[in-house]
Amino acid sequence: MSSQGSFKSFNQNRGFGFITSGDVDYFFHRSDIQGKPPKEGDVLSFDIAPSKKDPSKMEAKNVTGGTAGGNTQGTVKFFNEMKGYGFIEDAGVSHFLHATDISGGTPMEGDTVWFDIVPSEKDPSKTAAKNVVGGSGYPMGKGYDKGYGKGYGKDMWGMMPMMWGYGGFGGGFGGKGFGGGKGFGGGKEVCRQFQQGNCSYADSCRFSHE
Repeated sequence: MSSQGSFKSFNQNRGFGFITSGDVDYFFHRSDIQGKPPKEGDVLSFDIAPSKKDPSKMEAKNVTGGTAGGNTQGTVKFFNEMKGYGFIEDAGVSHFLHATDISGGTPMEGDTVWFDIVPSEKDPSKTAAKNVVGGSGYPMGKGYDKGYGKGYGKDMWGMMPMMWGYGGFGGGFGGKGFGGGKGFGGGKEVCRQFQQGNCSYADSCRFSHE
């Protein structure tokens, strides 16, 4: 028999949460969610069944009623965590995805996610994914030293002494150093397809995605 309760919490790192029904909190696992993921304020429907680990305790199964994310369901084709972009595939069409449009967990290859489809800001003839939820990875902004911006910068400064010790930045400050050839500031031409939100070469692209 189906029961109803209010979404209480969800631990993205550990993949479980709780639903409050009456004065009881029922455990549920990510794999027991059907349809959209739940968010704060959602009233959820679920079945009650004995826990497989401890049959003396009851938990929620077949959880429905979540309202998080957009109205389109798709599969994550790939997501580059360091560069903060990737693609979601829906009905054979790939939609560009940026880290700033993701809520909850980091999308991992193969994840089923919910999102809205909008025209790309850089090229309206292309599409982009917004309001993306359903990633099974760590919470967004808490990987790579807690963020794509602050964390990456902090890590880079911490690596500088080591890079200098090995001659870094293309062989030192002269010759191929800052500003020339393979150094820091010269290098690859910027990928125009990436700027338009439709580069499909990812890390194999010969142009820069910075």
